[in-house]
Amino acid sequence: MTQADYYQLLGITPTATLEQIKAAYRRQALRHHPDKNPGSEEAAERFKRCNEAYAVLSDPGRRAEYDDRRSQRGVQDIARDIIGDFLGRRRVRRRDGNDLRFDLRISLREAAEGGQTQIRFPAAEVCELCGGGGAAAGGTVRCQACGGRGDTREEGFLSLPKTCPRCGGQGVTITKVCPECGGVGSVERQRTYSVKLPPGVHDGDVKILDGEGEKGSGGGRPGDLHVVVHVEPHPLLKQEGDNLSLELPVRFVTAVLGGVVEVPTLTGEVRMKVPEGTQSGRLFRLKGKGLPRAAGGRGDQLVRIVVETPVELDDEARGALRRFDEACAPGTHPRLGELGEQLRGLSPKRERETAAGGSGT
Repeated sequence: MTQADYYQLLGITPTATLEQIKAAYRRQALRHHPDKNPGSEEAAERFKRCNEAYAVLSDPGRRAEYDDRRSQRGVQDIARDIIGDFLGRRRVRRRDGNDLRFDLRISLREAAEGGQTQIRFPAAEVCELCGGGGAAAGGTVRCQACGGRGDTREEGFLSLPKTCPRCGGQGVTITKVCPECGGVGSVERQRTYSVKLPPGVHDGDVKILDGEGEKGSGGGRPGDLHVVVHVEPHPLLKQEGDNLSLELPVRFVTAVLGGVVEVPTLTGEVRMKVPEGTQSGRLFRLKGKGLPRAAGGRGDQLVRIVVETPVELDDEARGALRRFDEACAPGTHPRLGELGEQLRGLSPKRERETAAGGSGT
């Protein structure tokens, strides 16, 4: 679910009674308690947020302040309420359903290929036994806080009605809870939905499914389902936009003499030629081996060569390397030669002469 709304955190509507808030909190706390989810940071954070939501919504004064900040009722709704008051009846308020969020985790290969994937998630549905009221048959009494009106008013001719924080606007309080939903007014059921992902989907992309969230009440529209894509890190390949990158270790001899190496890609291994004298850090580009682009075509895969230094050599291998080093002509290490020239140009004598000439004293 979205995390900004206390009602959504507890899985209830803004019309929930105090008894329903308590029942919903018990249900959520039991599910997300750290003892039942050892090692889960997500459950611990959800448990903490549910405690925060309950602390506000279970206090009538703090709940009224929160409701005022949460949303301003429209002029048409207020007018309908005033007309309903004059006619001596309480109007059932229209409430839109909550949006739901589902975090979909896929592999890099699945992100590249796209396609259909099945997701399962819990969604609150109105309890059929009590019709969403949360009470068993005959288990309600008129709310003493609002006298059964569902709202309260401050003194003054132009004062506007506010939803009663005790009964949530229902005009009744529960004395006997519904055995099916435990007084919450809703039950959670597992829903299955097929989500179609386009090829080349990126980490953090959001797919919104209209009307697939929680159902509304009083004629309100259902919420939406927000599917947030999380692409799991690949053990070898790193995503960089539509391109992929890879650090490929090669043997010292291969870098010196050249050769052909096997390079892993999303579609399998490909053979790549390493030219003679390849330096560590050199970048090669495999065309079309990246992720699909929205405008068509595919990105590339960038392969960075890392020359691996041999380790744990025996005496024979060490001797062979020393003979190899002695056999190398001066021009076989051009970058070392360039470095030597630069260092000779920065000798201590040259630096002292430069400093003395530029002192200005």
